[in-house]
Amino acid sequence: MSESNKSGSISKDKLIADMKQIVADAEALLQATTDQASEKIADLRTRLQTNLKAAPSRLAEFAVTDVDKTRQDLRDALQKTSDAAQHAAEAAAETAQKAEESVKKAVESSKEATRHAAEAARDAAQKAVAATREAADKALDAMQNWMR
Repeated sequence: MSESNKSGSISKDKLIADMKQIVADAEALLQATTDQASEKIADLRTRLQTNLKAAPSRLAEFAVTDVDKTRQDLRDALQKTSDAAQHAAEAAAETAQKAEESVKKAVESSKEATRHAAEAARDAAQKAVAATREAADKALDAMQNWMR
């Protein structure tokens, strides 16, 4: 969990705890002012009681909404991770295919170069044989002429 998520979670947890404490304090205030009879206090007590009755459900709704949002954020993050992994796998497969094609081309190129080198060596060997035969023929002619 990232640092901002941790602090966000801590802040939300603290907010919920603070709200529960406010509710508890307001209920204690209502209990402490039960014997107060002024109209302003009576109106305030009525509003406070109404708000206190709604507070737990609002806190629960906030917590559920927060959990739902967190779940959705996790789903989104997992989907993005899955998408990134899929793209990486596709890129790796494409790279492997290109590498295989390059190797095949290199092998073909090497075969072609080897064939050309073999042809050149054969030609050179044939020329050397012909030159040797010619030199041998000339030497033979020279020896025959010398012996006559």
